[in-house]
Amino acid sequence: MIAANVLISYGNGTMRWYNETAVPSSWNAYALTMYLAKCNVQAKFYGPPLNEHFVTAINGVSNQGSFSWSIWMFCQNKNAWAYSQIGIDLISLMNGQTLAWAYGSSSSSGDPQPPMSNARTVSACS
Repeated sequence: MIAANVLISYGNGTMRWYNETAVPSSWNAYALTMYLAKCNVQAKFYGPPLNEHFVTAINGVSNQGSFSWSIWMFCQNKNAWAYSQIGIDLISLMNGQTLAWAYGSSSSSGDPQPPMSNARTVSACS
């Protein structure tokens, strides 16, 4: 078992933290999301060769127009958020890891908005 932290930010000021959630170390971020949302997640599954889920709704909040869900990782070594460059199914969980789902529109540069207003962002954790 590992303990993970997850923020779900609904884009309207409503944020819900799930801190130190104990889950099997074999789970990925998709399984964790399904668990935290009590399976109230809608996703499109892309089979081989991707074998990936594209999340389109969490807890009744659905992608609409330019608004969509994005997954972020907190980089403790940089004290900043990084937009995940890999799909949710490929995010392996580590003890103490912090992830965030953010619902919002993409910026003019095409990047999604970070999970918290004015949050520090970096392009990658490494």
